[in-house]
Amino acid sequence: MKSHMSFRPVSNFLSDQRGSLSIEFVLWLPAFAFLLLLAADSTMAFMRQSQMWQVSRETARIVSRYGMDELTAETYAATMATIGETVPTVDVGFANAEVSVAMTMPLASMAPFGVLGFLPSQNVSVTVTHAMEPL
Repeated sequence: MKSHMSFRPVSNFLSDQRGSLSIEFVLWLPAFAFLLLLAADSTMAFMRQSQMWQVSRETARIVSRYGMDELTAETYAATMATIGETVPTVDVGFANAEVSVAMTMPLASMAPFGVLGFLPSQNVSVTVTHAMEPL
């Protein structure tokens, strides 16, 4: 009985380059995927922080012109800056003829893939202060 298996010397395996590109691609794929997700999370977090700044500025501007009281302004800002199910914490206050709008939101709701979890602060906060208009 004769075996149909033929054994190749070890030197043939060492010089054979077929499949090496596929292996390199598989090894690098997680690193590239992580970089892509990091870029997507960072972009979404910056866009949503920008939205928080815009809502805070608009709220402070309206309140400084006596268009809303504190409670109405807090409700307005929270409604305008809500992302999905996450409602930001909003605090509107008056002091020394100035109105201050402070808004805080968890980073996890702003970055959908969760890649930014390594950052020390898990909340994003913005504060806008605007001078009250004279009566």
